[in-house]
Amino acid sequence: MTLHRPGKEHHIPLAAISFVHAEGRSVAIVLTASGANEPTIYRVTDVGEADALAFADAVTAALPEVPAPDGAALVTTRAPRPPEPPRTRRKAVTAAVAVPLVALGVFLALHPRGAYAAAFWLVALAAAAGGLLAYRTRRRP
Repeated sequence: MTLHRPGKEHHIPLAAISFVHAEGRSVAIVLTASGANEPTIYRVTDVGEADALAFADAVTAALPEVPAPDGAALVTTRAPRPPEPPRTRRKAVTAAVAVPLVALGVFLALHPRGAYAAAFWLVALAAAAGGLLAYRTRRRP
């Protein structure tokens, strides 16, 4: 299980969990503890009551029969991964624009008046230059 917190992520193996308890609109994840140690408790707040109950039931059902003696020792914490950049569809968009342009250019080149083809390619070149300028000056996150 992974808990995302501001500035860090806690990775909690199921063997480290003693039990999960739904408390209204929050969930308490209680880790196993050995001897006189107090168990570590992670709380997830501001969730729906039905969601809290369903989560607690699902995690409880998945817990191993023999838990680890000290759950806190199994928890790893690290800085969160940076968000992945959005996938671009540059190749698909390029193909969707280029294929009809080339087809239209070939069609116009076969036309008896070749001047249409020359005018078409000048306009297409200007449009491509404008698209390239717009692409290069876009906002980046």
